[in-house]
Amino acid sequence: MNIFNKMALFKNFSIGFNTYGDAHKMIVKHRLWWYVFLPGLINLILFCLVFAFGWFYSAKISNWMMDLLGLNSKPENFLRYLILFLRFILNFIFQFIFILLYVASYKYIVLMIMSPVLAFLSEKTEKIITGKDFPFRFKQLIKDIIRGNLIVIRNITIELLAAILFFFVSYIPIIGFFSPVFMIMVSFYFFGFSMIDYSSERHKLSIKQSIRYVRANKGFAIANGCVFYLLLLIPFVGILIAPAYSIIAATLGVEKINFHKK
Repeated sequence: MNIFNKMALFKNFSIGFNTYGDAHKMIVKHRLWWYVFLPGLINLILFCLVFAFGWFYSAKISNWMMDLLGLNSKPENFLRYLILFLRFILNFIFQFIFILLYVASYKYIVLMIMSPVLAFLSEKTEKIITGKDFPFRFKQLIKDIIRGNLIVIRNITIELLAAILFFFVSYIPIIGFFSPVFMIMVSFYFFGFSMIDYSSERHKLSIKQSIRYVRANKGFAIANGCVFYLLLLIPFVGILIAPAYSIIAATLGVEKINFHKK
């Protein structure tokens, strides 16, 4: 990578971060809060369903384990409190595992479910920027959903293979120390990829062309995905605003990058 490619990478990094500030300004100026909270509400409902599912089945699994260990009897005195404490710990562990599974599968399952809403919000953003109208076509909507899901399936396959690779690399001295960082960067990249592809499809790029476009602007994709995950760390609010802010920021970033190329 020569110095000019490095400069382009860092430039795109800054675009990926700065467009979140631009996204907030656009949301406030054009009063897009409804479009922000609609995908956020979907996200929150999905999270609550997963949490409720995890809460219900974690109790069943912990009871099964207690039976397996022969600890489901009702002893008295100190042993009774010890068993109750063990049951509490098992419940907590399994609930935590369900939440981790939700976070791990977030950008795949949730993005597939929310793809129609995110596609519409991306179109709305570009219409505000360029004034170009995108009339609703049901056939086009179905095409967008199928394409988005194909991208998600492709990305999850590659990311899983990368996770397996980084797992083995982690055992290599010195190099293995950095493997978790690389894995996180890969995760950021593919989430940003999913957000950028809505614009790529609208600009009539094929999936192969979209892949080349994101690779050429990998800094932008990584930064977009990074800020998304940082937003998710904000209790409650992050779940509501992260999807919309990310898709608006990605759409603004694509327009900026394409403008600079003209």
